[in-house]
Amino acid sequence: MIDIKGYLLSGWGGFVGICEHIKLYIYSNRANKMQEKCIKRLMRKNKTTVYGELNNFKDVKTVEDYQKIVPVSTYADYDEYVWRMADGEKGLITNMYVRRFTESSGSTGKQKLVPLSYWAEWVCQCFSFSAPVGCAVKWFAKKGRPLPPQKGLLTAETSWRNVPGGTISCLSSIPLLNIRPLVPIFTTSPKEVLFPTSGEDMDMHYLKLRFALPDKKTSYLGTIFITTLESMFFYMEENWEMLCDDIEKGIINDSIKMPEELRKKYNKKLKPNPKRAAELREEFKKGFDDSPIIPRIWPNVGWMYGMGTGTLSFYAKKLRRYIGEDIPMHYLGYTATEAFMAVPIEFNSYEYVLLPNNGFYEFRPLDREGYDNLLTIKDLEVGKEYEIVLTNMSGFYRYRIEDVIKVTGYYHQSPKITFCYRLNQVANISGEKVSSLAFDEIVANLSEMMDDLYIGYSIYPDRTTSPGHYVLLVETAEPVNEEKKARYNEAFEKMLCKGNVSVEPLIKSGALGHCEVKFLKHGTYDAYREVLRSRGANLNQVKPLKVIDTDEKKDFFFSYIED
Repeated sequence: MIDIKGYLLSGWGGFVGICEHIKLYIYSNRANKMQEKCIKRLMRKNKTTVYGELNNFKDVKTVEDYQKIVPVSTYADYDEYVWRMADGEKGLITNMYVRRFTESSGSTGKQKLVPLSYWAEWVCQCFSFSAPVGCAVKWFAKKGRPLPPQKGLLTAETSWRNVPGGTISCLSSIPLLNIRPLVPIFTTSPKEVLFPTSGEDMDMHYLKLRFALPDKKTSYLGTIFITTLESMFFYMEENWEMLCDDIEKGIINDSIKMPEELRKKYNKKLKPNPKRAAELREEFKKGFDDSPIIPRIWPNVGWMYGMGTGTLSFYAKKLRRYIGEDIPMHYLGYTATEAFMAVPIEFNSYEYVLLPNNGFYEFRPLDREGYDNLLTIKDLEVGKEYEIVLTNMSGFYRYRIEDVIKVTGYYHQSPKITFCYRLNQVANISGEKVSSLAFDEIVANLSEMMDDLYIGYSIYPDRTTSPGHYVLLVETAEPVNEEKKARYNEAFEKMLCKGNVSVEPLIKSGALGHCEVKFLKHGTYDAYREVLRSRGANLNQVKPLKVIDTDEKKDFFFSYIED
């Protein structure tokens, strides 16, 4: 049976994707001029806003005026305005139409809410959703064939909530929200799994695999973070017998967490499929080490996408064990809650082309103090690292997002960049970005909750497990009894979820493992300082070790864990 809807949607998606690549080619050829126009447009359109009048937007005629007149800002400068916008107030920081807000955690663990103008929303839709398909079209064209109908395993879960000023969701959810009626055509998961009701607790790894594994024609793999897909395939490796049994019988396993209404619905809808179950069993029984499993169970998978840069590149390598070396990856782009800023224009590339039409970009060389005389895109040196300062299209001006990027080259006049790290970030396993200030607050709250005094603590982001998880190592002033120790893992996880809004959804989706607490022997931190002193360190300048980020540090502290 010919998949007419699939061909039509893939053809249209491929056409739009190629159009985005053409647009980026045109934008990048005149990027310097577009940056100037961007500032003039923003100043003209927003000069009557409360923020615009306060910061004299009316006097800005050039980029140089902008850098002299408008101050560098942080989220604290917008916090009150944004929450008022969410309540429906207009004309505060932007006059552009805003119907959506994105959210993330702040540097101290406080939730950040960021407006998304219609312009920024459209750019996000085009370049985060369509541009990867454009890369797929070019990839298949090199092989002499058109993009086939696309129906794949998509790991994203999209939720939102309504406020008077619009809706609140994460940035990665918005492209799917905008095309929600079409999603069942190009994904294997039902809408109840991709768009779960807020607060529903479901075993997402099982459910997504349960609906994808019966479909031998699955043609792509899609995720937001590489970690989610890697941990899902690890789950498949551990539970393939249960999955095959359920496919054979046409049921949802009774042990799986999901709303009972949904279980009843799909137990009626699903049909026994012994033939496909037998095919899968045959391949799974061969093991996972001699050859990658994905091409064996889904021979039509032609590509995949997901964020895999920075610390996530570790998981991209682990993922190759399952997908092999021949399936190309699209790494989506460089994005923050505040804006979608850059996109790769080919598969398997960690270089992202900066989008000159979706904001104004300034750069501080890391060897330069202060924010006077910031550089623009035409002033950058290839191979050098910079802190990026963003003016987005949604009301944030000269905004410090505290990201460090490296310039790897130029695509015409647009810089090609890679994301390096956040200035205040100490740990990131699956995109949650937990800062040192946030960990200080989290551990302080844990200390109060458990009524224990801590001499010191360190965080170990353990990426050797699947999925990765956080390990808290703590030295207490007084011994902790075994009964209380048994409650520590759950307590730490609760504090971490409360301190960073990204953590709980990642744990529920399986992208992040459950937290663990280990207790250090008395005198551990004194011993560590003595090691540093013996190496010539000035103890007055030694900062507390917040993150265990080397094998040497790990070996030291793990050797001091209580038996």
